[in-house]
Amino acid sequence: MEKISVFNNLTRSKEEFKPIDSNLIRFYSCGPTTYDFLHVGNARAAVVADLFHRTLKAFGYNVKFVRNFTDVDDKILETARKRGIHPKQHADEFIRECLQDYECLGMLPASATPTVSESMPEIIQMIQDLINKGYAYTVPKKDGSEEVLYNVPKFADYGKLSKIKLDSLQHGIRVETDAQKKNPSDFVLWKPAKPEEGWSWDSPWGKGRPGWHIECSAMAKKHLGNTIDLHHGGVDLMFPHHENEIAQSEAANGCPFCNNWCHNEFVNFGSEKMSKSLGNVITIRKFTETFSGAILRHVVLAVHYRSKLDWTEDSISKAIGELERIHEFVIHLFGEQKSGAADAGELLKVQKALVDIRHEMANDFNVPGAMGIFFGVIKDYNRLSKNGVDAQYVSAVIEIVNFMKDATGMVHDYPEEILSQLNIARKHLSGTSDTGDAEIETLLAERKTARDTKNWAKSDEIRNRLTELGVVVKDNPDGTYTWSFK
Repeated sequence: MEKISVFNNLTRSKEEFKPIDSNLIRFYSCGPTTYDFLHVGNARAAVVADLFHRTLKAFGYNVKFVRNFTDVDDKILETARKRGIHPKQHADEFIRECLQDYECLGMLPASATPTVSESMPEIIQMIQDLINKGYAYTVPKKDGSEEVLYNVPKFADYGKLSKIKLDSLQHGIRVETDAQKKNPSDFVLWKPAKPEEGWSWDSPWGKGRPGWHIECSAMAKKHLGNTIDLHHGGVDLMFPHHENEIAQSEAANGCPFCNNWCHNEFVNFGSEKMSKSLGNVITIRKFTETFSGAILRHVVLAVHYRSKLDWTEDSISKAIGELERIHEFVIHLFGEQKSGAADAGELLKVQKALVDIRHEMANDFNVPGAMGIFFGVIKDYNRLSKNGVDAQYVSAVIEIVNFMKDATGMVHDYPEEILSQLNIARKHLSGTSDTGDAEIETLLAERKTARDTKNWAKSDEIRNRLTELGVVVKDNPDGTYTWSFK
């Protein structure tokens, strides 16, 4: 089994990944708040977590992967109130929508997907443990209830993940200031219920609900134990959310919370103005209905997870082209008649390519590096297959394809369906989505007739019209043709 290295934000360095238990990796990823449809920025965090899950499994590890749903939140309560329904009904509705988006993105199911509402006993118990150990305190309210706050200065290692020193925080700007707090950096563990919110739980401090940060600490402990191997989220969660998770968990449990912290970078929407053909496609649902989940997954993973991702038409167009190249190759590969003499040099080359691809994926989940080698394999195969390829060589190439499918999810099981999706996506990207396929097929048939009768002027006229419609025609040596949108 390869040695895996990850960039650990706890140490700001790339380190060898060493699970606590060689037979099991305990992995937690912060999931979404289910108040509305997810956007493509959420897609990056979700797909990166799935990448980690897939890659670790592809290397032979057993992985217990926990991804939560935050179903108790101010936005959920407010939106449910406006809709006139119970907050749980609203949250459950968008959990279902989220799972539909995840399926469209080709994500493996998580081992557990706990919600805040179902984890309340564990949350309340952890808060009580923090009070008992002197890391939290209560603040009485006029109605007889109590607010519970975490005493940040009590935790000596606060800031070890974010590298933010407690005395450097600009209180009242970056941290909400409250006269009842012992320290301006103290944060809420339990907040008293408000009558208009419509959802609360009994606790030793009166009816209320938890603060944001405590939920992940409690759910991680419930499903993975006191110390976990890997924690993931967007870079925006490093402070304060993940910093506060560490403070809560280590104070309550008396041991390290997580050994490896990995964060994906932002999706940058500001580098290029979107054209009318893309419009305001910002939700996962709208994008996948217009372009496809395979394209969105490819856009997200084409850039290393620790680099910013520029959301542009070019990135979408590039993903379409690469997916087409991969899946045309897959159709060719599995439909190939195995013939031709074995070439020992080429066989060694493709066997080394698999070693190199696995090395790249073990190197902090370097998908771009692995894809570069994979495209080299595709190029070599297409060249060699013109004269026939032997079964042993084909078998070695198939091993690479299967590993890339398992580790990245960027090679799909039904390539013909993917190619059909890509053709539709090109149609939308080129702004010709109102053009009917029947009209195009009629023009193509007329062009073929013109070519067969050597009416080149008519053929060129039709080709120009097809170009206006965003259609690219490729004439094959045997007289047939294929077409696609630009």
